[in-house]
Amino acid sequence: MTNDAEPSDADLLAAIASNASDRVARNEAQATFYARHVRYLYGALRQREAKLLSLAGISAEDLVQETFHRAFERAHTFQRGDVEDREHERHRTRAWLGRVAHNLLADQLERFREVSASPYLERVACDGIDAEPSESRELDLVSAGLESLSEREQDVLRVTALYHRAGEHQRLPNAVSAELAARWGTTNENIRAIRSRALKKLTEFVTGRIGQENVP
Repeated sequence: MTNDAEPSDADLLAAIASNASDRVARNEAQATFYARHVRYLYGALRQREAKLLSLAGISAEDLVQETFHRAFERAHTFQRGDVEDREHERHRTRAWLGRVAHNLLADQLERFREVSASPYLERVACDGIDAEPSESRELDLVSAGLESLSEREQDVLRVTALYHRAGEHQRLPNAVSAELAARWGTTNENIRAIRSRALKKLTEFVTGRIGQENVP
């Protein structure tokens, strides 16, 4: 255990996870834990995860917020361990937060890949080519294709990636579609049209680049 008067990370997470804690106490514990680690986590993600963040369609800022949200939901899984001082405790906590962020990023990347493999975005393939494009190359092309789209089109597609599952015909939840429409000053119907056009552009970009790369 640490000897500092301030509550340890383990104590804060225990308070967050405890059903016995009142709402004010939980909120205070969350705020203290967040302030203690947010600068480190943001810096680590910006420095080390820039490419994956881009490919997965999520910013460092958003991933930081999602990480703390998930950490608070899973606070009961944190293991205190045999920590002797505050420095060792901080390393242990930040390693745990790093694993939470890594798992969230992996989930996000998988969702994004599912969109590229879904009926809405035909799989990248060319007749007469035996080997399928590598996963990393496919993601590189999708990332480049997204950059060629307008900011509005990118936003709509990235939100789509959060709610789509490969092989299933799904519509965005009405509340999500309405939020997108409000954000871009348009209608729910036009959001669907924007998504359709953006997917077509992205498909043409990716398949066009693959075709150019495989011309003898």
